[in-house]
Amino acid sequence: MTENTLKITFQQAEQHRQAARERLRRAEAGETGEAVEQDVRFILNFEEFDDIARLMRTSNLELIEAVVSDEPASIRQLADVVDRDYREVHRNLTELESLGVVEFEDDGSRKKPVLRGGAEHIDFSIRFPRSTDRGEVPGASA
Repeated sequence: MTENTLKITFQQAEQHRQAARERLRRAEAGETGEAVEQDVRFILNFEEFDDIARLMRTSNLELIEAVVSDEPASIRQLADVVDRDYREVHRNLTELESLGVVEFEDDGSRKKPVLRGGAEHIDFSIRFPRSTDRGEVPGASA
């Protein structure tokens, strides 16, 4: 079963594509269960150091933590939780939205910040591939 997790990776897009193709091949062959399921709900892959740097700012990580742990009903409530100015929190959430980490659920006049797809956990995986292994799936045999 797929965990309710958003997996954030760095420079691993080709590995994710190959793993997805392998799961599809197994599903078409009639295999079921873990052989065809992805272990997380969403995978968000960054290709640029600047995007990782934006994500990893302390102010952004504090907001992500508060979104997950406190489940604020609105941006204003999140600003209160982290004891920061509403405009600053809104600006940071807009940045996190542009990175694909946070999205908003409309609740009348309020916008509730949530992790992408309603995920409840984040798994960071930052791997710096050697130029010789770019595009290879770890553990896959040829």
